[in-house]
Formats: sequence, C-alpha cells, structure tokens
Amino acid sequence: MISILHNEVERLRPAQEELAAQVAEFVAAGGEIEEIKPPPPPKPVVYVPQEPPAPKPFVRRRVEATVLPTDPLDARKDRRAEKAEMVKAMAPTHTQTEVSAVTGMTLRTLRDLAKDFGFSFKRATHGGHYGEQWRQDTKAKHAEYAERIKAFKELGITRRRVCGKLAISNRTLESILTEYSIDYPKARKGSTSCAA
Repeated sequence: MISILHNEVERLRPAQEELAAQVAEFVAAGGEIEEIKPPPPPKPVVYVPQEPPAPKPFVRRRVEATVLPTDPLDARKDRRAEKAEMVKAMAPTHTQTEVSAVTGMTLRTLRDLAKDFGFSFKRATHGGHYGEQWRQDTKAKHAEYAERIKAFKELGITRRRVCGKLAISNRTLESILTEYSIDYPKARKGSTSCAA
C-alpha cells in the first residue's frame, strides 16, 4: 500500500496486523470467508424525447353581436322625469336642504333638476350664511370697531397695530374707515410700524 501519509500508515499498522491475525485464526478454525458479489451496475438512463401534442384544429367561431336595446336610455329619462315631478311638488313648501333630507338626493342633483325642469325651492328663513341676522351683527360689530379705531387714532397707533389689536384684516379696516368717514393716516415712509 503506497501512501503519501507514511506516518498514518505506520500508526495504523498494529490494527492491521491484529486484524490479519484474527482472519488467520478464523480460517485455521475451519471458517470460510465469503466474497459477496457486487450488485449489478444500474441500467443506463435512456432519454426518449416526447412527441409534442398534436395541434388542435383551428375553428373560427363567429359570435353574433347582440344589438343593445335603446330602452334603458328612455327608462333613465323617465325615472329622472318622475323624480323631477316628485321634487317639483315639494319645492314650493320646502327648502332645498329639507327636500334633500327627505328624498336622499344630493343638493347638486336637486339644483340640476330645478334648472332642467324650471322650478325653484322655497327660500330658507334663516337667510343663509350672509342673511339678515348676519348683516345686523356685522353692522353692530363695525360700529363698535369704529369707536375703538377713533380712540386708537388719538393715541397715534399705526394702522397695522390697529388691525392686530382688533383682530381684523386690513381690508375690513379700510371698509370701516370708508363707512364711518374716519380719516386715519397711513404710516409715513421711514417710520417704524410695530407688528401687531
């Protein structure tokens, strides 16, 4: 036995000699050593290419297109006309918001129906956002602001600080000055105007 690892061979030599002695003792005692035949080599794998499946014959199918009926458009117009009649009956006695709450239609839909079918809704009693009550409140508030603005003018406070103290915009200040004929001078160039 030729080995590159000579030291390893020498290290395992006592075990080899012991095994050889045991084999000789076994044969001397009348034992026979059988040699087992190795299993036959496996058959080589033969790859047989599969044939591709036969192509299906192409069959052109003609599907006749069904003609769409024109009835749904008429039905839609009819439904809209029915809704308009219902809303038109409610419009003289109800506001747009009340009709929306009852019918479940949006305000935009109601406006479109009123425009297309020529009817109008009852006006709201509260006057809306810019109603009569709002105008009265604004007028009273502006009168109070006018008194305070006159006092600020006597103290020599700039317009910018007045806007800050009253928490109003410059445009509101100008409209109050015009409405109550208050001559409030603008800041001169070079003067220090304090931020509000």
